[in-house]
Amino acid sequence: MRTPRRLIVVLVLATTLASIATGTAAAARRGATGAKITFDPAQVVQGTQYLVKGTGFSANTWVSVGAYYSDTTWWASGVTDDQGRFSLTLTATRAGQVLHEAYQQGKSGRFRLKTSATLTVPSS
Repeated sequence: MRTPRRLIVVLVLATTLASIATGTAAAARRGATGAKITFDPAQVVQGTQYLVKGTGFSANTWVSVGAYYSDTTWWASGVTDDQGRFSLTLTATRAGQVLHEAYQQGKSGRFRLKTSATLTVPSS
């Protein structure tokens, strides 16, 4: 039995498009959007404040950063400067690996994940 050429082309195209879509979402989670967040100081202990600094975001746009602890999520929000940078303050409330995700508000009002990073908060 022969497989029609047209069917093969359609299957290859569908597989390629699915791969591109998956890769784009994964790239945003890895920070491949050009956006980046860092922590200042880079190491904190439980109960201390730290800055989440962002670069590579769109200028003058609203951003929100979520810090995901095992039992809760803390949020900080603000507006980027004219060079797409921001600095937001959070407090390390528990020890552990704390995932931070940075979202940027688009023109439609919807938020889009731009990048993420993990802060290690050691046990006291």
